[in-house]
Amino acid sequence: MTLQPRTRTLLAWSLWLASMGCCAGGLLAALLWVRPLTLGTLTGGAATALAFPVGYATVGLVLSLRRPANPIGWLYAASGLAWALDLPFGPWLDQLVRDHWPLPLAAQLAAVAGGFLWAPGVAFGLTLPFLLLPAGRLRSRGWRVVVATAVTGAGIVLAAGSLIPGPLAETSIANPFALAGVAGTVATVLFDAGLALHAASLVAALVSLVLRFRASGGVERQQLRWVAAGGAAALAGLLPTILVGLGIAPRVNDVVVYPAVLCVPVTVAVAVLRYRLWDLDRLVSRTVTYTLVSGLLVLPYLLIVLAVGRLARGADGLAVAAATLTVAAAFSPLRRRVQDGVDRRFNRRRYDAARTIEAFAIRLRDQVDLDALTAELLAVVEPTVQPTRASLWLRHL
Repeated sequence: MTLQPRTRTLLAWSLWLASMGCCAGGLLAALLWVRPLTLGTLTGGAATALAFPVGYATVGLVLSLRRPANPIGWLYAASGLAWALDLPFGPWLDQLVRDHWPLPLAAQLAAVAGGFLWAPGVAFGLTLPFLLLPAGRLRSRGWRVVVATAVTGAGIVLAAGSLIPGPLAETSIANPFALAGVAGTVATVLFDAGLALHAASLVAALVSLVLRFRASGGVERQQLRWVAAGGAAALAGLLPTILVGLGIAPRVNDVVVYPAVLCVPVTVAVAVLRYRLWDLDRLVSRTVTYTLVSGLLVLPYLLIVLAVGRLARGADGLAVAAATLTVAAAFSPLRRRVQDGVDRRFNRRRYDAARTIEAFAIRLRDQVDLDALTAELLAVVEPTVQPTRASLWLRHL
């Protein structure tokens, strides 16, 4: 960025405030137009806003202020604004459709934009950041083709989508700007080509990220591991939605699903800012441990409640108390055993270091030779701390 620091700061805050203003406008429009206005409607809208405009815009603000030379923060800010632009018009547009009123020009533009703004939102929030991670540079000049493809695909989807005939996505509104005849056919072909370019660029960005990870080492590898962990967490959180789309599972509340989208920008921010990078192994091991322990304790708890309840002939209070005490007594030893096994699998460096120090402490009790003790101490420091070099200074008293 060649802008002055004050100009960069003003631009970063302006993009964030524009996104937040759109979100506030969406809330105000919901209060004015949505009927009946239920708690479920408000929480669903809040979850959607948190996952897309608020989350991406806030991460973009932090990165733009802390790493202004890295374009990833500016891309996230632009993505958040793209997701937010149609929020103030959605409730008003829905009310016009429900009441069968003619759509004014502003409502027509809002309907078309709301149907296709996801394309620049995805391009700025996923495709381009994946190409630039973690330092904000492409792997080589040849990857500029993918950048051009991503931007072109998003632009074609937005432009051609506003001209194709038929109803707009997720609405019953016929496209008010649709072209007829041959022109409409050409717009449809261009729209399909834009979708193909958009999807191909996203796949290419993921390939670039994998290739960069395989060639990385040290800090950069740890940065990319955080991004991979965020992608895995987002995929796990969005899995219920995928199953719903395939017809395998019933619909899941958006409040549960949408926050999973934030895993990707948050972990990207950690990677770019290099904030506590080396805690990833500990975080993964603790998450896996408590997930397994919770699963191993919930089933016995339910079985104990049922068994004791039957034996006590309906004494539900006694059953719950007995199950709670049993689970509480089993939690700590079970957690230690599961943690030990998880550390061996997911946090091997910490596990090996703990075993090395434990073995050294046992030998230390029986060691009296100073030279042998010095060699033992340096031998322990080498695998546990992994310094570039190690030496021991002794002061004679």
